[in-house]
Parts: sequence; C-alpha cells; structure tokens
Amino acid sequence: MKDIQTTGGLFTEESRLIVISNICRVFDCKVEDIEDLVPIQAGLTNVVLSFRLNGGKYVYRHPGLGSEILVERGRETIMQKIVEDAGIDTTLVAMDVDEGWRIGRFIEHWDFDYKNLNDMVRAMMLFRRLHAAPCHVRWNFDVIKKAEGIKAQIMPEKYGHFPDFENVKSRIYQLANLAEHDGIKKCNIHGDARDVNFLINKEEIHLIDWEYGGYGDPGFDIGSYVCGGKHTLADIDRILFTYFRHKPTEKQKRHFYAYIAITGWFFMHWAMLKLSKGQGVGPLKEQWYHFAKNFSILSLPLYGIEIDKEQYNAAMEAARNCRLEDLSFLNEEIGGFEEVK
Repeated sequence: MKDIQTTGGLFTEESRLIVISNICRVFDCKVEDIEDLVPIQAGLTNVVLSFRLNGGKYVYRHPGLGSEILVERGRETIMQKIVEDAGIDTTLVAMDVDEGWRIGRFIEHWDFDYKNLNDMVRAMMLFRRLHAAPCHVRWNFDVIKKAEGIKAQIMPEKYGHFPDFENVKSRIYQLANLAEHDGIKKCNIHGDARDVNFLINKEEIHLIDWEYGGYGDPGFDIGSYVCGGKHTLADIDRILFTYFRHKPTEKQKRHFYAYIAITGWFFMHWAMLKLSKGQGVGPLKEQWYHFAKNFSILSLPLYGIEIDKEQYNAAMEAARNCRLEDLSFLNEEIGGFEEVK
C-alpha cells in the first residue's frame, strides 16, 4: 500500500498493520473479515478511517502527528463515560488510553452545516446539555496554559509568524485575565466543537472525539464552534442568543466574545505546531487568526479598555463580513510543504 496523505496526517503501511491488529483483537475476527478499510478526510488531529465488519460499519481513529503533545488521553476516557451517560455521545465501541486509538459505531449523517439554522440550534442545545451535566472530572482545561505548553514544543524559529503577533498576544493575555473575573461557571467542555465533530441526522446528533474534553470555560466550546466556520458578527450574535435562549447580558456577551478571541489564539498555536512538523492545516489558520486578532480588539472595549478608533473600526468591518487575511506565506516560512486540502 502506498502512503496516503489525510487531513489528520500520513496513513502508512505500518499504521495499517497496527489498525488491522487492533480491530482483530477487539472483534476477535480474522484479517479477511475486515472490508473497505479506507481513510476519511475529516479531522486534523488524527488519521480517521472507516471499515465494514460482519454487516456493520465502524470508524477507527488512529493518533496523528503531534497528537501526544496536544491530547490528554486519560482525561478523554473519563469524559467519554460522562458524555455517554448524558446521551451526548453513545458511539464508542472500544478505545485504548495508552495508544490513543478509538473505534466507534458509524452513524449515517449529513455534513454539519454552520449555515443551516436547524443544525446550529441542535448543536447549541447539545452544548447546553453538556454544560449542565454533572461534572466528575476536575482537570481544568486552562486555554492559555495549554497554548503555552504547545509553544514549548515548537522550535523558536518556527513560532510567531502570524502578522502583528506580539500585539495580538498582548490583547489575548489581557482578555484572559479579565474574563477570569467574569464569574462564568466552569463545566464539562468538549474543547474542539467544530463541524467535523458533530454527527447529525434526522433522529440523532452526537458530539464525538473528547480528546480535549475536561473541566473548563463554556466559552471555549462556543469559541471552537465559531472559530471552525466563517461566521459573521450577525451569525455569532444569533449563536449566542440561541445558546442562552435570550439576549446575552453585557457580562455574558463580553465573556463569550473574549473567548472567541482566546480560542482563536489557542488554535493558532495548534496550527503552528502542525506547520512546524510539516503538516498542513488548510484554510483554518486564516479563520483562527481572524478571530484571535479582530475579536481581541472588539472585546476589550466591552471591559472598558480603550482601543484605537481606527483599529476598532477595521476589526468591526472584518468581523461583520468575516474578512480573512491571506496567510499562505506561512507554508513556506514554517513548513515548506504542500497544504492538505
């Protein structure tokens, strides 16, 4: 078998043999019983595959490049139990906490559509159920500290290539300190609640892959949802209205705007790590930078912090239209590879 480049990394012959061995062990089957083992171009942290066995269809997650740096597998196991009990993700068949692989039931679904109002409403209701569920894990997902941990794994010459990086950083750290005093209750969070992690059809909606799950700020889930798509300012205000089921208070609005910026900052670090290791992340890096940069500018005045008027107006215009900057130069400066589309 030739190596296959997927959105989550390279799927090699060595990987294939490991995957087959694990499937055979879990299902007590023979190699020839496994049919249609093929990569799915979905997700960026892991290599994802589908396969058929004994009339059923399954999804296999194989750890991707750098996932050992990004992911706390033990916490994922605990979170998986919590969300299974809450009916938020009941797809699990088997997983290995040490090796990081996972097998789940394949759910027939359509591609989650950020622009579909029905999909958005169902996602927000799922968030509400998750955030209200009893919390049995006290591992705090501190977004800023996690970003700093990722930074430590990136070679200095491959860090910070985004435009106006130091100014964005300064605003993000200021916002993180301010948001911490908003009094927003921490809860169970998913931590990577983008479209690719929702499985949705007429009867069901599941939120899968709990690698970043833990006890944290609900703004991080809203932030990862927003930062995963080309959401305009009007889209974001609609999302917040749906999540709260009313117009957010001034404190709620400033907090969740701030966390959109903080989430963008976190995923900028995720992108730099992947880029530094020679793996593309596609156009998402433009979105993550856009939300970190422009929402850090828009959020600070909500806390009473003065921002240059011209800078604020430019950020507002960019947010209203979700106008993204071209960051294609990062490919050469950091990785020097061909992007995975």
